[in-house]
Amino acid sequence: MKNANTMKGGRVVESASAALDAGSRRMPLLAAFVTMAIAEWRTLVAQVARAVAGQRTNRAALESELFRGQYRLSSNSDDDLPVP
Repeated sequence: MKNANTMKGGRVVESASAALDAGSRRMPLLAAFVTMAIAEWRTLVAQVARAVAGQRTNRAALESELFRGQYRLSSNSDDDLPVP
């Protein structure tokens, strides 16, 4: 499930893509460059999302192997707590 920030970013990119389609007749080179940058950004975001999901999967497998499913590792640091 996507969080609110990811969904906002998707809407921004979609709006930018629509604006580029309208402006591509006047500035084709700039529009092509920005379109390529948006495509690369989407690729990067997808790669980061896959990496984070893989890390979660690996951590769950490690916890299961170490503690045979009885315990979960947790941090005492406030840094990884969700922001309210």
